[in-house]
Amino acid sequence: MRESFTLDQIRRFSLIAVLIGVVIGVSGAVRTGSIIISLSASIFILARYSQSQVKRGIELVLPITICALLFILALSLPDAR
Repeated sequence: MRESFTLDQIRRFSLIAVLIGVVIGVSGAVRTGSIIISLSASIFILARYSQSQVKRGIELVLPITICALLFILALSLPDAR
């Protein structure tokens, strides 16, 4: 078995996980869908940032902050269905 995954495989997996999160969110489990979207988008952002040649802090901090806020919002939803 392989010891590690390539960054392209991680990006593809995280995009598939985002799509699964959207489908779950649309089907009615909004909290679960939002949590899956925020975690997989964070993984995608980290993989994309590690591949970039020019490393600017705002390209990492702003999207990760948005994902963290989505995660916090999902946890604070009043009706967990």
